[in-house]
Amino acid sequence: MKQLRMLSLSSYKSITEVPNSIGNLLDMRYLNLSHTNIERLPTEICKLYHLQFLLLAGCKRFTELPEDMGKLINLRHLDVSNTALRDMPAQIAKLENLHTLSDFVVSKHKSGLNIAKLGKLLHLHGKLSISHLQNVNHPFEVDRANIKMKEQIDELVLEWDCGSTFLHSQSQSVVLEKLRPSTNLKSLTIKGYGGISFPNWLGDFSFSNMVYLRISNCNDCLWLPPLGQLSNLKELIIEGMQSVETIGIEFYGSGGSSFQPFPSLEILHFENMQEWEEWDLIGGTTTTFPSLKTLSLSKCPKLIVGNIIDKFPSLTELELSECLLLVQSMPLSDHVFRQLMFPLNSLQQLTIDGIPSSMSFPTDGLPKTLKLLIISNCENLEFLPHNYLHNYTSLEELKVSYSCNSMISFTLGTLPVLKSLFIEGCINLKSILIAEDESEKSLSFLRSIKIWDCNKLESFSPGELATPNLLYIALWKCEKFHSLPEAMNNLAALQEMEIDNLPNLQSFVIDELPSRLQKLSVGSVGGIIWNTEPTWEHLTCLSELRINGDDIVNTLMGPLLPTSLVTLCICGLNDTSMDEKWLQHLTSLQNLEIINAPKLKSLPKKGFPSSLSVLSVTRCPLLEASLRKKRGKEWRKIAHIPSIIIDDELIT
Repeated sequence: MKQLRMLSLSSYKSITEVPNSIGNLLDMRYLNLSHTNIERLPTEICKLYHLQFLLLAGCKRFTELPEDMGKLINLRHLDVSNTALRDMPAQIAKLENLHTLSDFVVSKHKSGLNIAKLGKLLHLHGKLSISHLQNVNHPFEVDRANIKMKEQIDELVLEWDCGSTFLHSQSQSVVLEKLRPSTNLKSLTIKGYGGISFPNWLGDFSFSNMVYLRISNCNDCLWLPPLGQLSNLKELIIEGMQSVETIGIEFYGSGGSSFQPFPSLEILHFENMQEWEEWDLIGGTTTTFPSLKTLSLSKCPKLIVGNIIDKFPSLTELELSECLLLVQSMPLSDHVFRQLMFPLNSLQQLTIDGIPSSMSFPTDGLPKTLKLLIISNCENLEFLPHNYLHNYTSLEELKVSYSCNSMISFTLGTLPVLKSLFIEGCINLKSILIAEDESEKSLSFLRSIKIWDCNKLESFSPGELATPNLLYIALWKCEKFHSLPEAMNNLAALQEMEIDNLPNLQSFVIDELPSRLQKLSVGSVGGIIWNTEPTWEHLTCLSELRINGDDIVNTLMGPLLPTSLVTLCICGLNDTSMDEKWLQHLTSLQNLEIINAPKLKSLPKKGFPSSLSVLSVTRCPLLEASLRKKRGKEWRKIAHIPSIIIDDELIT
């Protein structure tokens, strides 16, 4: 064991500490403790002089590195990304052979790690995040960090994490000016900067390698830098700029009469710009964003979106979220909406979210190129007229969530090539109808139907659901829903079905489910009267079964379950024990979950199938108490199972 050179315990959540004996593994070169629950490392780890890789990424509770880190003289790679680390020992600066350092945390203590010591790490490459920059005491320390000469750093994150006074604002302006990186940089993120303006280097023509830029929560900045001069920038995210009211010519930069701003930009995202009112797009012979494909405007309540949308004719994806002023006056009429959307003749994805004002889709005004339409939290939006839906010959996916309160029915088959339908929280929806005439051809495209939280929905229209290629159907939380589509066994391609919280469902016949079904979830269907005992013989492909509710568990577990099951979840059992006949014959079972069985005390006497590799027990207090002791009668029944999880904690 002492000769061990490589050890990976990544993602073992049960690991909460590292023993002091780790210091005995003197030949260790590679140690991966990523995504564990450790909080610190023992000092003894600093004896591992040959260690080259120390990986701690995603250790959410990790807060402290040992003070003697400088003894790890051969360390090449240190990854502490996505941890709770808020300080770093000064001896990090002694690790002069480091090639990758995910995070450099500037200390607020004079004896800690100041930014000047970053200058000693000459070989860094890849991604570097410098955080807690508010702790820089003197701007001249930044000069010694020598950021500009670190030419192999291609991703850089600069982060401040506190509010600033006017004095702090001036100091932070100087610090950011001195943090000018190499022009080789490809990706830059600036978070929490407290200055009122950005330095001249940000947006300079010389940064021609930059393809990604994010400016986040720089709340005191009054205007944006000339980012249009970044000739190869492909993705730009601007968020939380609370002092910006206008975006104008300064955003684009200048370079002569033939200058083309943002020539390569494909993705542009603005979010949480509470005071932003005006966006001036330059005119003339050039198109401001000639390559832009995706535009997202979110939480920009004062921006009049309708004045700018038509300036992006090449858009394929548009998201408007919580932008209350789509146009100068609301509600939005059919005519105005048509004018808003008409220029977007390449649009393939449209998301409209959080616009509570009354408005109507134009009868024939959405781009016919649309493949995906998402409508969320728009209660007063009038949905597209059904007699025009056949015109949308490209629409493959439709999601309507907590919107369109006036919609009382939806007709399947009216959208010619629809593959996926998701309707959620439509409070007045009463029925799902099946179109006649051309419906058979149209329904053949449908692959997925999800209907959630529609409390007035009662049923599908009478008749067979002729969707021969349907793979997935889900019905959740529809209190008045009483009957499933007829002839379910004719859905020959169906692979997955979920029904839950349908208290008035009157009929559910296992025998009529299609034979190719692979996953089934049944829960809270209290209105069913079981006239016959269910049989499972024909479901030879069923690999996953989830059942919820005591009466359902006892009914569906009574007959022999199919031996093809690999995963079984039993939720809501109200008995003190489990029937021995339920599990013993399931020779393919690998994963068993038992959830919310408050009275359960004992497991089957004959134990579990030898194939079982994972047992998870959650919210079963009486059973958990005996299992955690790892001894006694109940423990002996499961001791052979490789992985046992109790309340999300791996105990073996």
